[in-house]
Amino acid sequence: MDWSRLSQIHNTLSKFNKLTLLAVLIYYELHDLLDEASERKERFQDLDENISLAVKEGMKKYKKYYTFMDASDTYYTALILDPRVKGDLLLDELEDKATGREILQALRGNLHCDYSVTMESSSTTGQSLLEYNTEHNDVESRLLKRLQLRNQPLLSNIDRYLNSPRVNINDIWDANWLCNWWRINKGKYPRMAAAARDYLVIPASEVPVERLFNAGRDILGI
Repeated sequence: MDWSRLSQIHNTLSKFNKLTLLAVLIYYELHDLLDEASERKERFQDLDENISLAVKEGMKKYKKYYTFMDASDTYYTALILDPRVKGDLLLDELEDKATGREILQALRGNLHCDYSVTMESSSTTGQSLLEYNTEHNDVESRLLKRLQLRNQPLLSNIDRYLNSPRVNINDIWDANWLCNWWRINKGKYPRMAAAARDYLVIPASEVPVERLFNAGRDILGI
């Protein structure tokens, strides 16, 4: 094999290696990279034909795992738990935007269904405080009742998180940055933090790819 081919192989594999260091974003980025290399387009227009054929064979294996996401909401949920992308990456990657919106709406509904305990207890606590105020300060309680918008329920912390703008995070080279972000913000989004504790312990969502093959596990202290 001549040095020209070795250089092309190195160029392809080095890009592949960089993407394996990603976590939540890995599937879409790897798909785009392999697709470009196998079709010899964009960054790989000068790629040797035999190398592109080899990548095309690897693409078959990749698609086998890539399509697993269609049957599970685990990856999609982990995706929206990344405050840098939330649901925007899903909408950007899917050609059918309507389907993307349906998936996001279904995920929101699942989160409300699976993580509603704290909200219910908070509502109960609020009612108890209102009763307490009524007993001790009838004038103040009547004022609060009048200001209360009964037809406009307060947003849950799930909705507040999903509706809020994406977050810019600079220190992402720390392997535990996502875990740390949720530890810091668990008071602000307690139900979403509970979801992060459940979903982000799954290796593929926040453990670098090379650790998936040695039974590595990161248990979050959220």
